[in-house]
Amino acid sequence: MFRYNFQVILRTFKRFRSTLIINLIGLSTGLAGALLIYLWVMDELHFDKFHQLDNRLYQVMVNEKNADKVITTEGTGGTVGDRLLKQVPEVEKTITTAPADWFQKFNVTYNDNTVSAKGNFVGSDYFNVFSYKLIQGNKNEVLNSPGNVVVSRRLAEKLFTSAGNAMGKVLQWKWQAFAKPCTITGVYEDMPHNSAYRFDFVLPFSAWKEIMPATDEQVTSTGPFTTFVVLKEGADPERFNGKMAGFLESNYKDVTSGMFIRKYSDAYLHGKYDNGVQVGGRIEYVRLFSLIAIFILLIACINFMNLSTARASTRMKEIGVRKALGANRYTLITQFMGESVLIVFISMILAIMIVLLLLPQFNIMSGKHLTLQLDMQLLLSIAGITLFTGIISGSYPALYLSGFDPVATLKGKLIHTSLGELWARRGLVIFQFTISVVFIVAVIIFYNQIDFIQHKNLGYNKDNVIYFEMEGRAMDGKDAFLAELKGINGVENASSIQQKILMPSFMPSSDVQWDGKNDDNRIRFFELPVNYGLIETLGIQMAAGRTFSRDYGTDTSGVVLNEAAVKTMGIQDPVGKTIYVRKKATRIIGVAKNFHFNSLHEEIKPFIFKLSPEETMLVMARLRRGDETATIQRIAGFYQQYNSGYSFDFKFLDSDYQQQYAAERLVSVLSRYFAILAIVISCLGLFGLAAFTAERRIKEIAIRKVLGATEGNIIYLLSADFTRILLISIVIAIPASYFFTRSWLNDFAYRIHLSPWYFVGAAFVAVATAWLTIGLQTIRASRINPLECMKDA
Repeated sequence: MFRYNFQVILRTFKRFRSTLIINLIGLSTGLAGALLIYLWVMDELHFDKFHQLDNRLYQVMVNEKNADKVITTEGTGGTVGDRLLKQVPEVEKTITTAPADWFQKFNVTYNDNTVSAKGNFVGSDYFNVFSYKLIQGNKNEVLNSPGNVVVSRRLAEKLFTSAGNAMGKVLQWKWQAFAKPCTITGVYEDMPHNSAYRFDFVLPFSAWKEIMPATDEQVTSTGPFTTFVVLKEGADPERFNGKMAGFLESNYKDVTSGMFIRKYSDAYLHGKYDNGVQVGGRIEYVRLFSLIAIFILLIACINFMNLSTARASTRMKEIGVRKALGANRYTLITQFMGESVLIVFISMILAIMIVLLLLPQFNIMSGKHLTLQLDMQLLLSIAGITLFTGIISGSYPALYLSGFDPVATLKGKLIHTSLGELWARRGLVIFQFTISVVFIVAVIIFYNQIDFIQHKNLGYNKDNVIYFEMEGRAMDGKDAFLAELKGINGVENASSIQQKILMPSFMPSSDVQWDGKNDDNRIRFFELPVNYGLIETLGIQMAAGRTFSRDYGTDTSGVVLNEAAVKTMGIQDPVGKTIYVRKKATRIIGVAKNFHFNSLHEEIKPFIFKLSPEETMLVMARLRRGDETATIQRIAGFYQQYNSGYSFDFKFLDSDYQQQYAAERLVSVLSRYFAILAIVISCLGLFGLAAFTAERRIKEIAIRKVLGATEGNIIYLLSADFTRILLISIVIAIPASYFFTRSWLNDFAYRIHLSPWYFVGAAFVAVATAWLTIGLQTIRASRINPLECMKDA
């Protein structure tokens, strides 16, 4: 029986070859798109999930009252972990680490070989808590002394050719003004790409305590450090959170902050908080692309349904004969579903080939390292997608075709399409083009918002500015170094700053006081030490007062605020007024116009520039436009001479700005491709339907032409019904796309306005594309020779 059905399916494929080709193209491209999204989504969902203690590993978070809102941060005081371990019975282990963003670059030296590497200071139980595989060393001992270091396989091979040669070697690490010898006590496998934190080496947190004296932040609940907690088996996280208020009260007397724990592996996808409540994060894009994958599959399935039911009239006598010979409805449903699943299976093979071809480029676009490894999980997923798509694609045609009455079909009484069938087919096409129009609107608005981000006046000039860390002689004599740097041909200006000004990793300070402040609100200000000329180098404009100048000896006790800080304080005529920063009286010498140091997702926060050259570590240099490459080469040569033994590693300020919108650019780029894919698949189905409609009405067209109908009349006759369907799709799609895109834009504090022209443009693109598709068939049908058709009658 199976062999017979298989032979019937193959004969059907041969008989309806054009329909088969259209279905294969539509399904294979749709499945390829869905499979690429599936790989991306699975990678996102498994981020940080590889740790063995994942179900019990949490991160301590802080909710802090800030003016009229609650701000959620990851920064804790340095003693929080130790006190939780001692006082809360549910806690099995705690890890305290320094902020990862503080240490973008260390210089690591072995003999005369110096390399740049990324490291961090972590607690002694780091490898007991996080499942990074140790190739060499005992995880209980590798971080038990301030003089130890554990390096990655990559760094070990870079320094010693082989990871096996690393153990026991003595390195010298340098960071800013600090340098220490350390002994390699362990080597770990390179951290996987789906790990939120990736380091080339880790140092004991006790080494941090040796180089940095205790600060107020180490004896307060809030601070710059990161605290991780492993709960004991069976411990209830909610009950643990309920104890945090009492813990804070008894240890820190902090009435403006609250603490809770968040599952560590949730941070990557669920990292967005609003007023102390978790409201999303990258999970929103995971859901969005999952929905896109489902819609693309549905569009491809709809093509199959429509073309199958449209071809029903050509298979009526076949169905009637088979029923007359004893075939029951179940047998026919099995045959039609078998046809569907076989077509989808062939399409899936083609889709896998397409994915293998496109995967390298997709990885470049998405910044991923995805591979199509046919393991059991992926094979089961592919089998599930194939079966699901096959059943969805074949269900309606199977039920529809198998329901024909055998007597009526043999008499030819079901040749005409029923009203229900017609509306079902129209409804499916309407659904296809509604989704396509929504995609087109989304692409237009995504593109315009990204363009708005690229060209918005940020309040500073980010172009042609590089930054790099000062080390060695440069740190010892900053003024002399900067003076020589400014003298290099192509360097327009240069100064120094403590940390990156964009996406700042430092913890905003709450220790700012002024007359009239409400002490019940802990308002945080971003406070950044800078050198003379920094504000001018970045091109930040002044709203009042002046910038720091060597002509005024008192500027070391002065500050420059931004307009947001002045507004928050509510100070009138701020220049010359005194405020207290970290209990030190400081005078406001100027007010800078607001500039975007955070992303456009957020409102501009209060910012304080403090003159403190000795605290600055990064050089900011503005280069002459058009001569950037040659200037950088000159700076590199100068740096190597000035700082022998140190590598020159720089970044463009503009690259930091772009990094803030990596997720949005990914959405914009991928949505463009998937919109094209959706419209192509939809038009492919429309092409097949138009061709079949023209074929079925060929004799009607011939008679109309004999009776005097023009080619224009015929084109209108064949395209009018499709045009009405398109217009209905547009009417449905415009409000749906408006609400969807408005919801996406609401995530930006600064955004474009939804112009009606975006929706008109999308409608025009959809209609023009569909008309072009239909036109190829309608024009061809309108030019037939009626005599040839009448002969066939």
